Amino acid sequence: MDIYDLIKDEERVSFIGMCKNAGKTTVLNEVIKKLHNNNESILLTSIGRDGEELDLVTNTKKPEIYVYKDDYIATARDLIKYCDITKEIVESTGIYTPLGEIIIIRAMSDGFVQIAGPSIATQMATVCNKFKEHSSGKILIDGALERKSIATGKVSNVAILSSGASYSADMEKTVRDTAYTAMLFSLPEYKLKLPEDFNRENYSEKYYIIEENTIKKTDKKIELREVWAKESDIESIFVNGALSDAMINSLLLSNAKLEGKRLVFFDGSRILIKYENFEKLRQRGLIFSCIEAINIVAITINPFSAYGHHYDSEKFLAYMQKCTDLPVINIESNHRG
Repeated sequence: MDIYDLIKDEERVSFIGMCKNAGKTTVLNEVIKKLHNNNESILLTSIGRDGEELDLVTNTKKPEIYVYKDDYIATARDLIKYCDITKEIVESTGIYTPLGEIIIIRAMSDGFVQIAGPSIATQMATVCNKFKEHSSGKILIDGALERKSIATGKVSNVAILSSGASYSADMEKTVRDTAYTAMLFSLPEYKLKLPEDFNRENYSEKYYIIEENTIKKTDKKIELREVWAKESDIESIFVNGALSDAMINSLLLSNAKLEGKRLVFFDGSRILIKYENFEKLRQRGLIFSCIEAINIVAITINPFSAYGHHYDSEKFLAYMQKCTDLPVINIESNHRG
C-alpha cells in the first residue's frame, strides 16, 4: 500500500521516530511530495526543532524538509531567516520557545525550511487550531526524539512510526523494540474521567484508585504490590505519569493477584518498562489501558545507520513484517509490504 493511501483521509498526521536518523524526515518529505502531487496543501509544524542540515546528535548530514508554494508552516521566529523560501508572515501565535515566538508563515515559493514548534501538547493543539483559520490543508506534525506523546488523539488523528539501523547494531533489538512501541501506542482505551481540578499540584501521588470511571483521592499512599497483595476489590489503578522497571520490581517479585486487574495511563508513551517485564505482568492477567490511544497506521524502516552498522534491507523488512500486523514500508528501496 502506498503511504499516501494510509493518510489521505486524515486531517492531522504525526511523524514519530524511534531514534535519530530513523528516516523520519525522509518519510515526511515523501508525504509532503505526494500531497503536493495530489494538489493538497499542508500545514507543517514540529515538536521541538527539525529541518536542520546537520544532525545535531550524530553530526551527520540529514535530509532537509521541503515545502511547496501555498503551504503553511509554524516555526520559531529565530528560524524564519533560515527558511529558503519567499514567505508571508500570517500570524504571531503568542506561544514562546527558546528560539522565539511561534510564527505562522505562508510559503510563497518552493524551498527548504527549518521548523521548531511548541513543546507541549496543549500548545500544539492551539497552533493546529490557528492553522485551520488560514487553510484547509492537512496538518503534519514532525515529532522530536523522546516526545512521542505529542501524537495522541488530542493532537493528531494518526501517526507514522519510523525505525532504523541507527537505533541499535542488533537488528533483533530494533525490531522487537519498534513492534513493542507500536503495540503500546495502540493499547485499548479506557474511558477515565479526570477531575476538573486535575493537575500536578492537586494530584501529586503516583497511583490513584479508579472508582466509577474516575480517580479517587485517599489519605494513604498506594503501592501496587500492597494494594493487590491479597484478594482485593480494587480492580483499576491510574498511573499518574511514567512507569519504569524499578517501580514494578516489587510487584513482579510478589504473589499479588493480578488476574483482571488494570493499570491505566495517559497514553502508551508513559510505559517505560522492558518488553520482558510487560509480558510477565500480562501473563499474570494484568491489563494495560490508556486514556488516549496513538493510532499508528504504518511503520517505516531505514536499513542504513549513521553509525556504520547497516542492516540487510530484505531481512530487516521481513523480520519487521513478522513482528507486527501494521504495514511496513522500506523508505530507502521504496519496497512496500
